[in-house]
Amino acid sequence: MRNRNILLAMMALVITALVVLSMQPGGSKHAIAQGSTQSSTTVATEEDYTAQCEALRTVPKVPATAAPEGTEAPEAEIARPSNSGGPGDALKLVGDPKAGAQVFVDKCQKCHGEEGKGGIQNPGSDDGTIPSLNPIDETLIDPDPRVFACNLDLFVEHGSVPSGPSPKETMQPWGDNAVLTSQQIADVISYIITLNGETPATAVPTAAK
Repeated sequence: MRNRNILLAMMALVITALVVLSMQPGGSKHAIAQGSTQSSTTVATEEDYTAQCEALRTVPKVPATAAPEGTEAPEAEIARPSNSGGPGDALKLVGDPKAGAQVFVDKCQKCHGEEGKGGIQNPGSDDGTIPSLNPIDETLIDPDPRVFACNLDLFVEHGSVPSGPSPKETMQPWGDNAVLTSQQIADVISYIITLNGETPATAVPTAAK
Protein backbone atom coordinates (compact mmCIF):
# COMPACT_ATOMS: atom_id res chain seq x y z
CA MET A 1 0.00 0.00 0.00
CA ARG A 2 2.86 2.33 0.95
CA ASN A 3 4.57 1.72 -2.41
CA ARG A 4 1.32 2.47 -4.22
CA ASN A 5 0.94 5.79 -2.38
CA ILE A 6 4.50 6.72 -3.23
CA LEU A 7 3.87 5.91 -6.92
CA LEU A 8 0.70 8.01 -6.99
CA ALA A 9 2.52 10.92 -5.37
CA MET A 10 5.31 10.73 -7.95
CA MET A 11 2.80 10.67 -10.79
CA ALA A 12 1.09 13.73 -9.37
CA LEU A 13 4.43 15.56 -9.20
CA VAL A 14 5.22 14.67 -12.83
CA ILE A 15 1.82 15.89 -14.04
CA THR A 16 2.20 19.14 -12.09
CA ALA A 17 5.67 19.68 -13.58
CA LEU A 18 4.34 19.18 -17.11
CA VAL A 19 1.55 21.69 -16.57
CA VAL A 20 4.03 24.27 -15.25
CA LEU A 21 6.40 23.72 -18.16
CA SER A 22 3.61 24.15 -20.69
CA MET A 23 2.96 27.64 -19.29
CA GLN A 24 6.57 28.75 -19.78
CA PRO A 25 7.82 30.74 -22.84
CA GLY A 26 8.97 27.56 -24.52
CA GLY A 27 5.80 25.65 -23.70
CA SER A 28 3.03 24.58 -26.05
CA LYS A 29 0.44 27.10 -24.82
CA HIS A 30 2.79 30.01 -25.48
CA ALA A 31 3.65 28.62 -28.88
CA ILE A 32 -0.03 28.49 -29.84
CA ALA A 33 -0.65 32.01 -28.59
CA GLN A 34 2.45 33.25 -30.36
CA GLY A 35 1.35 31.64 -33.60
CA SER A 36 -2.08 33.26 -33.31
CA THR A 37 -0.50 36.68 -32.77
CA GLN A 38 1.75 36.31 -35.80
CA SER A 39 -1.18 35.29 -37.97
CA SER A 40 -3.34 38.23 -36.94
CA THR A 41 -0.40 40.62 -37.38
CA THR A 42 0.18 39.38 -40.92
CA VAL A 43 -3.45 39.94 -41.86
CA ALA A 44 -3.45 43.37 -40.26
CA THR A 45 -0.35 44.57 -42.10
CA GLU A 46 -1.84 43.54 -45.43
CA GLU A 47 -4.96 45.56 -44.67
CA ASP A 48 -2.86 48.50 -43.45
CA TYR A 49 -1.64 49.21 -47.00
CA THR A 50 -4.80 51.12 -47.92
CA ALA A 51 -4.56 53.10 -44.69
CA GLN A 52 -0.95 53.96 -45.52
CA CYS A 53 -1.98 55.05 -49.00
CA GLU A 54 -4.75 57.26 -47.64
CA ALA A 55 -2.32 58.84 -45.19
CA LEU A 56 0.18 59.56 -47.97
CA ARG A 57 -2.41 61.11 -50.26
CA THR A 58 -3.47 63.65 -47.64
CA VAL A 59 -0.14 65.45 -47.99
CA PRO A 60 -0.71 68.35 -50.42
CA LYS A 61 1.70 68.42 -53.35
CA VAL A 62 0.65 71.35 -55.54
CA PRO A 63 0.53 75.11 -54.80
CA ALA A 64 -3.03 76.38 -55.18
CA THR A 65 -2.02 79.74 -56.66
CA ALA A 66 1.10 81.60 -57.62
CA ALA A 67 2.34 83.44 -54.55
CA PRO A 68 3.64 87.00 -54.63
CA GLU A 69 7.39 87.27 -54.55
CA GLY A 70 8.78 86.66 -51.08
CA THR A 71 5.68 84.88 -49.80
CA GLU A 72 4.82 81.19 -49.61
CA ALA A 73 1.99 79.90 -51.78
CA PRO A 74 -0.92 78.15 -50.06
CA GLU A 75 -1.17 74.47 -50.79
CA ALA A 76 -3.99 72.99 -52.82
CA GLU A 77 -6.26 70.34 -51.41
CA ILE A 78 -6.16 67.01 -53.21
CA ALA A 79 -9.32 66.50 -55.26
CA ARG A 80 -11.73 63.99 -53.75
CA PRO A 81 -14.90 62.39 -55.07
CA SER A 82 -18.23 63.56 -53.65
CA ASN A 83 -19.11 59.98 -52.68
CA SER A 84 -17.54 58.58 -49.53
CA GLY A 85 -15.46 55.42 -49.23
CA GLY A 86 -11.88 54.32 -48.85
CA PRO A 87 -9.34 52.69 -51.16
CA GLY A 88 -10.33 49.35 -52.69
CA ASP A 89 -8.67 46.02 -53.34
CA ALA A 90 -7.45 47.20 -56.75
CA LEU A 91 -4.55 48.90 -54.98
CA LYS A 92 -3.22 45.51 -53.91
CA LEU A 93 -2.98 44.36 -57.53
CA VAL A 94 -0.57 45.05 -60.39
CA GLY A 95 -2.38 46.86 -63.18
CA ASP A 96 -1.80 46.17 -66.87
CA PRO A 97 -1.98 49.44 -68.86
CA LYS A 98 -2.67 47.60 -72.13
CA ALA A 99 -5.65 45.79 -70.64
CA GLY A 100 -6.66 49.06 -69.00
CA ALA A 101 -6.73 50.81 -72.37
CA GLN A 102 -9.48 48.43 -73.50
CA VAL A 103 -11.41 48.91 -70.25
CA PHE A 104 -11.14 52.64 -70.83
CA VAL A 105 -12.51 52.39 -74.37
CA ASP A 106 -15.38 50.18 -73.23
CA LYS A 107 -16.39 52.04 -70.07
CA CYS A 108 -14.77 55.49 -69.84
CA GLN A 109 -14.18 56.95 -73.29
CA LYS A 110 -17.81 57.92 -73.88
CA CYS A 111 -17.63 60.49 -71.08
CA HIS A 112 -13.94 61.36 -70.84
CA GLY A 113 -13.13 61.40 -74.54
CA GLU A 114 -10.60 59.50 -76.63
CA GLU A 115 -7.44 58.88 -74.62
CA GLY A 116 -9.07 60.83 -71.80
CA LYS A 117 -8.63 64.21 -73.49
CA GLY A 118 -12.06 65.39 -72.43
CA GLY A 119 -14.17 68.00 -74.19
CA ILE A 120 -17.49 66.27 -73.46
CA GLN A 121 -20.22 68.70 -72.44
CA ASN A 122 -21.96 68.32 -69.09
CA PRO A 123 -24.82 70.83 -68.80
CA GLY A 124 -25.86 71.69 -65.27
CA SER A 125 -22.38 71.28 -63.81
CA ASP A 126 -20.29 74.23 -62.66
CA ASP A 127 -17.49 73.34 -65.09
CA GLY A 128 -19.82 72.71 -68.02
CA THR A 129 -17.74 69.77 -69.19
CA ILE A 130 -16.74 66.35 -67.89
CA PRO A 131 -13.22 66.53 -66.42
CA SER A 132 -10.32 65.58 -68.64
CA LEU A 133 -8.15 62.65 -67.58
CA ASN A 134 -5.32 63.58 -69.94
CA PRO A 135 -4.09 65.82 -68.48
CA ILE A 136 -5.84 65.04 -65.21
CA ASP A 137 -6.39 67.36 -62.24
CA GLU A 138 -2.84 68.18 -61.15
CA THR A 139 -3.60 67.59 -57.46
CA LEU A 140 -4.21 63.91 -58.24
CA ILE A 141 -0.79 63.38 -59.82
CA ASP A 142 1.93 62.07 -57.54
CA PRO A 143 5.45 60.80 -58.33
CA ASP A 144 4.75 57.86 -56.02
CA PRO A 145 2.67 55.50 -58.21
CA ARG A 146 0.96 54.07 -55.11
CA VAL A 147 -0.40 57.48 -54.13
CA PHE A 148 -1.34 58.38 -57.72
CA ALA A 149 -3.24 55.08 -57.95
CA CYS A 150 -4.96 55.71 -54.61
CA ASN A 151 -6.10 59.16 -55.76
CA LEU A 152 -7.69 57.65 -58.87
CA ASP A 153 -9.06 54.58 -57.15
CA LEU A 154 -11.35 56.58 -54.87
CA PHE A 155 -13.13 58.05 -57.90
CA VAL A 156 -13.36 54.77 -59.80
CA GLU A 157 -14.49 52.73 -56.80
CA HIS A 158 -17.11 55.09 -55.43
CA GLY A 159 -18.04 57.48 -58.23
CA SER A 160 -18.62 61.20 -57.92
CA VAL A 161 -21.22 63.86 -58.64
CA PRO A 162 -19.75 67.10 -60.05
CA SER A 163 -20.63 70.37 -58.39
CA GLY A 164 -23.47 72.30 -59.96
CA PRO A 165 -27.24 72.73 -59.76
CA SER A 166 -28.16 69.72 -61.91
CA PRO A 167 -25.27 68.01 -63.72
CA LYS A 168 -26.51 65.83 -66.55
CA GLU A 169 -23.62 63.38 -66.25
CA THR A 170 -22.24 61.86 -63.06
CA MET A 171 -19.52 59.28 -62.53
CA GLN A 172 -20.93 55.98 -61.43
CA PRO A 173 -19.31 53.88 -58.68
CA TRP A 174 -17.70 51.23 -60.85
CA GLY A 175 -16.39 49.27 -57.89
CA ASP A 176 -19.30 49.64 -55.49
CA ASN A 177 -21.73 48.62 -58.22
CA ALA A 178 -19.51 45.64 -59.17
CA VAL A 179 -19.49 46.74 -62.82
CA LEU A 180 -15.70 46.43 -62.90
CA THR A 181 -13.61 43.85 -61.08
CA SER A 182 -10.72 44.91 -58.86
CA GLN A 183 -8.31 43.78 -61.57
CA GLN A 184 -10.08 45.84 -64.23
CA ILE A 185 -9.95 48.87 -61.94
CA ALA A 186 -6.22 48.31 -61.34
CA ASP A 187 -5.71 48.03 -65.11
CA VAL A 188 -7.59 51.21 -66.03
CA ILE A 189 -5.85 53.14 -63.24
CA SER A 190 -2.48 52.06 -64.64
CA TYR A 191 -3.57 53.19 -68.10
CA ILE A 192 -4.62 56.63 -66.86
CA ILE A 193 -1.31 57.00 -65.03
CA THR A 194 0.57 56.32 -68.28
CA LEU A 195 -1.61 58.86 -70.11
CA ASN A 196 -0.23 61.46 -67.71
CA GLY A 197 3.40 60.59 -68.33
CA GLU A 198 3.98 58.64 -65.13
CA THR A 199 4.95 54.99 -64.59
CA PRO A 200 2.46 52.78 -62.72
CA ALA A 201 3.63 50.39 -60.02
CA THR A 202 5.04 47.17 -61.44
CA ALA A 203 4.97 45.08 -58.26
CA VAL A 204 2.41 44.20 -55.64
CA PRO A 205 2.73 46.82 -52.89
CA THR A 206 4.03 45.78 -49.50
CA ALA A 207 2.32 46.75 -46.29
CA ALA A 208 3.55 49.53 -44.09
CA LYS A 209 6.00 48.44 -41.40
